[in-house]
Amino acid sequence: MQTALIWGAAGGIGRALVDTLSRNGWRVLGIARDATALSDTPADAYSADITRDADVAAAALWAAQQSDGAVHLWVYAVGDMLGKLLLDTTSDEWERIICANVTGAHLAVTHSLALVPAGGHLVFIGAYVDRIMLPKLGAYAASKAALDTYVTVLGKEVRDRRITNVRVGAVDTPLWRKAPFRLPKGALAPADVAAAVLRAHTEGHRGNLDI
Repeated sequence: MQTALIWGAAGGIGRALVDTLSRNGWRVLGIARDATALSDTPADAYSADITRDADVAAAALWAAQQSDGAVHLWVYAVGDMLGKLLLDTTSDEWERIICANVTGAHLAVTHSLALVPAGGHLVFIGAYVDRIMLPKLGAYAASKAALDTYVTVLGKEVRDRRITNVRVGAVDTPLWRKAPFRLPKGALAPADVAAAVLRAHTEGHRGNLDI
């Protein structure tokens, strides 16, 4: 049985990944701020604050113990959004968005990359950055642009694993209820994103994946 590690497993896309992978015979390890939020899923869960280095290190150690050191599919699905003008955004709010969308990804990589063997697959849930450069989305857009760059460079540095940046538009999740506008028509369902991730893994994808 293959093992997947999902960072942000209690979010809309994270839960869809847990459900999709479990139905397809995967063992799923889920990291969430509150692991009890995953008590109704098949995932083995662990509580961690992705913005705290010590929490991420402890979560990675737990995942190593649960997976016998082999995670075949690793997904960073953590995200946060702020609908606020840049000039009204406080330093704490800015830091919160950057930490969730970029710093947390880096902490997760540095603490758990060793769990992904050569040929394994790391997936990051990103965004179409050029489509979200909008008023009141400055912090979110900046963080996703930084993540896009981070994943691109990581893919050039870590060549023995596959690295995929899944760039999504609007997805009908609780996160998008924080947006300063209505959810656009034609928004993806979380299950659509989860299916695309599994398909990308199965087909050997690496690089950007626009859905």
